[in-house]
Amino acid sequence: MEEEFLELSRCRDGESVEDTKAVLDAAAIPYRLASTAPTFDISTIGTGADPVVIISVRKADYPAARAAMEEDLIRVDLPDDHYLLTATDHELAEILGKPSEWSPFDVAHARRLAAQRGVDLELIESSKRQRLDDLKKGKPASTGLMFAGWLFSALGGLFGIGIAWSICFMKEKAPEGEFHTYDARSRDLGKGMLFLGCLVLGLALLFRIYVLMNERRFR
Repeated sequence: MEEEFLELSRCRDGESVEDTKAVLDAAAIPYRLASTAPTFDISTIGTGADPVVIISVRKADYPAARAAMEEDLIRVDLPDDHYLLTATDHELAEILGKPSEWSPFDVAHARRLAAQRGVDLELIESSKRQRLDDLKKGKPASTGLMFAGWLFSALGGLFGIGIAWSICFMKEKAPEGEFHTYDARSRDLGKGMLFLGCLVLGLALLFRIYVLMNERRFR
């Protein structure tokens, strides 16, 4: 069975890619490189997302990879105007409770500042529980995605069925496990969208067969 890989970092420039690779190489952590450029992610409809390089590591290596990146980046001083310098204890706890949602640089310095201030560990644990709840619930599908899904499903296109299928069944991998990308309400609407798309497509195929049979009969 192929080992499970998790996304570690998204880089928008070559320098960031090389810096991350150097840290992972030094820690002897294997990784994979991929790009969003040649692929189409249904969830990015209407977001204007730019292509990036995605660096992934084995799930078992994820904690060590994050730790290696944080150790490397803690050596870089925070800019004088960096938002972490004015962050509240609750904001620091939120970063540390959801580290995979933040850059290793931010997490490393948030961890340092939290230790210096003596931030209550319960705040961090509460943030971790909230992240897990959010992952389990999933996120609402965007208005643009839902509109496109209903539109193309009503037209009977495979594209609409593809959108509906993604809303219903797409999952995301996180260090905590694998979870549905979209929330229960979006998935329920996606099921209706999927039914509509299949129904319209099926009726269109039946009509096409009927027309072809009639054409043959009157030849």
